[in-house]
Amino acid sequence: MISVAHKSIALLLCALPFGGAQALIDISPKILEMRDEKAEVRVSNTGDTPEFVTVTLYLVTNPGVPAEDEQLIPLGIVKDPHLYAAPFKLSLAPRQEKKVQLQTLTRPVKEKVYRLAVIPEQKVNVSGSQSGVIVVGLGFNGLVRQLPSRQAVTWQHQCGVGEITLVATGTVRVEFRELMINGKGADDFNVYPDAPRQLAARRVSGEVEGKPFNLQCDPDKQQE
Repeated sequence: MISVAHKSIALLLCALPFGGAQALIDISPKILEMRDEKAEVRVSNTGDTPEFVTVTLYLVTNPGVPAEDEQLIPLGIVKDPHLYAAPFKLSLAPRQEKKVQLQTLTRPVKEKVYRLAVIPEQKVNVSGSQSGVIVVGLGFNGLVRQLPSRQAVTWQHQCGVGEITLVATGTVRVEFRELMINGKGADDFNVYPDAPRQLAARRVSGEVEGKPFNLQCDPDKQQE
């Protein structure tokens, strides 16, 4: 079970921007697909003053939901993690770039999704105090997709009372685009293995992996 504290972390990280006038730290790429045993993310200081940043990798336990609803667990408390990121802290001079290394510990059977949080800190002195205070600045929240060796894109739907559930039955996510739900346009989304998506709808159409689909469920019957 994910604690309230972890949910608070999720809300904090999802509020972090991918860019902005106030942000002096940048990361590239912002979406990373782990297809091999190793990968790297470049962290750069675009400002004119030194920056100190912390790097934390979080497992997303409910991928595919809106960012503000994601539930995140720090990998440091995950038993038998599949992925590792280092270093945990970086010091960056003005205009300097350094690398964060991602190392596969165990290749997953199904796709796993992570958030890589890179958050700058600045230590400032407070009048009348002998110690400094850490001020957290704007950071970045990148997406990491750790892919299995065997990648299969398959899906199915289930009809419920007043709802349709989409299930990714393969090993990687399924992309749903150009959606119409009950005759109204809807935002694109992805459905991940072991993370079904429920829609309060009787009719859903659009494109799945580039191919058209059209679903219609009887509102008075629930699939067994």
